[in-house]
Amino acid sequence: MAGDEQDPYEEWVVKKYPNWTLYLSSKQYYLGRCYAWLKRFGKMQRITDLKPNEFLELYYSVLPEYEGAVGRLWRPEHMNYAWLGNEFAIHNGHGHMHLIPRYERSVHFAGREFCDDQWGKDYKPYPDLTLPKEKLILILSAIKSEIR
Repeated sequence: MAGDEQDPYEEWVVKKYPNWTLYLSSKQYYLGRCYAWLKRFGKMQRITDLKPNEFLELYYSVLPEYEGAVGRLWRPEHMNYAWLGNEFAIHNGHGHMHLIPRYERSVHFAGREFCDDQWGKDYKPYPDLTLPKEKLILILSAIKSEIR
């Protein structure tokens, strides 16, 4: 978000860092999927455009804290990281990284089974999964409780 704008996704914040905000993704086909959003305003940002302090914070704080939390909760066998910047109409290529846990086995949480039918393949395409808000809140709360 730029400047003084109200964050329309505030309710999905996992944790705020000086340079990044970690959000729960609404796309929970991959249980625990989140994204790290660069706070510095800009369009068409490449990962190589990160300033040293932004990169170091992502690499040494955001990612390890997130991986630790998801690891303690659901033990993903692998992680995918995507810095795409393709949805120009939505965010003008603003810098953010998708954090996608991958599971070789099914995982049970919040009364449902999550199955990664793409295991061993690219994470896309994946089925559209729309969870009720109350289930998303349970996932968000679980991750928030494990972030250190």
